[in-house]
Amino acid sequence: MWSALVLLVVSADPALGPVLRQDGFQMKPPKSFRMARMDLFHGTQVGTISVSPSASRYLSAALVDGEGEDAASLLISVIDATLSLGPSSRDELSTAVVRHLRDELGQPFQLERAEVTNGRVEVLGSVRQGSQLRRILVAAWPGESRHIVAVCSAPSGRWEAMAPVLSDSFDSMKVEPVSSGRLPQRLLWAFAALVAALLLISVGLWRRRQAARQSA
Repeated sequence: MWSALVLLVVSADPALGPVLRQDGFQMKPPKSFRMARMDLFHGTQVGTISVSPSASRYLSAALVDGEGEDAASLLISVIDATLSLGPSSRDELSTAVVRHLRDELGQPFQLERAEVTNGRVEVLGSVRQGSQLRRILVAAWPGESRHIVAVCSAPSGRWEAMAPVLSDSFDSMKVEPVSSGRLPQRLLWAFAALVAALLLISVGLWRRRQAARQSA
């Protein structure tokens, strides 16, 4: 009994917090992170990195481990686009990270590495905010018609201690497959356009009939 209890304690990871379940995914963030106020991010695209610029995307969760310049942040987004693992997705994600930080946030990104590892695509680099150098790690998990992207930002002086915990946190990510009954976004828009067109046609036919009756 005692040996089983010791094994349970040893196997548990005290560096990770409780499971975060939201928008079809679940993961254990680092224990020091807490949910931030989502209204601080309303109206922005910060952290919503997509290899498909036209894809629908939104920020699902924002976590921080403190306040001030030394705080680290973890942003998790849902992207309505397909992502597969492979060299092409690695190159596409690294390009998307550079584009997002440079064009949308005005922060030139210095790429250090991009790779496929442990069932996800990772891009690591850095940005300079004033006098502070911050490390940026972006991870994307594959998915059909929808995938999850996480972005962690931390001061370079804290990165060496944070990196192993963040890797364990990303390893805990589980993404629920999209239900086969859910139509892709493109089909939904096409269906809406078709319904609108049929409505206009029916209104036009009704007006013609009314005009024909009045002229008879």
